[in-house]
Amino acid sequence: MRRIDYDEYMEQLRKKSLHLYVRWAAHTSKGDHSRKPRDPEEEKILFLLDRNRWQWALASKRLEKLGPRRYRWNG
Repeated sequence: MRRIDYDEYMEQLRKKSLHLYVRWAAHTSKGDHSRKPRDPEEEKILFLLDRNRWQWALASKRLEKLGPRRYRWNG
């Protein structure tokens, strides 16, 4: 039966996990958002659309307010 040193095994696992996390973080951080600022008119329209969607969800009981900053989605 093969013997495994637990401390060595955990160190290898930590290094592997760290390597995977660093690769993932480097991949996802590039190009996530545009560097071009939004047009003020577009920003206003997107805000109004989002606010209307939020109000509709509250009115239709799909979104339930539980507290000052807590909500539940009732899909």
